[in-house]
Amino acid sequence: MNWVPVGKIPRTHGLKGEFKFQPLVTGPDILQSLNHLKLRGNQDQETELDFESLRGIPGKLIIKLKGIDTIDDAEAYTGQTVLVREADLKKLPDGEFYWFQVIGLDVYDEDNRSYGKVVDIIETGSNDVYVVQDGTKEILIPMIDWVVKTIDIEGNKLIFENVEGLIEESTV
Repeated sequence: MNWVPVGKIPRTHGLKGEFKFQPLVTGPDILQSLNHLKLRGNQDQETELDFESLRGIPGKLIIKLKGIDTIDDAEAYTGQTVLVREADLKKLPDGEFYWFQVIGLDVYDEDNRSYGKVVDIIETGSNDVYVVQDGTKEILIPMIDWVVKTIDIEGNKLIFENVEGLIEESTV
């Protein structure tokens, strides 16, 4: 069974065992249709729990898990990653992807030059931005149709058009 990350729990909220929830997916409401999830800690210790509720607005989400009813109970889980069964996630329309599917893809331009891997995704108001790293070098690629040409999950590859000004070329 494949478990995938959908968010993080940065800290507790209130006194009744609730948590702040930082989603790693667009549309964190996908949790509403799930019953079961897993929390993974720093040493890869895992705890399976039942989902109770999610409320709030984007950027200020609160999650409640069954059996965690006090702030003392909740503190043990802060900093952990929330995972769900991949099979429990709804199928997305063609051309849409979950973040966990994109993070880790190898990134190439249309001339097949390698730029590293997608290591993070920044959610902006208009479009997501993919953070690509190759060692200490980092580039940002906006998820715009005329920039990102292909996302091939099975081939583990993202291909983009290197439009003028997107990548700084340093000449010394």
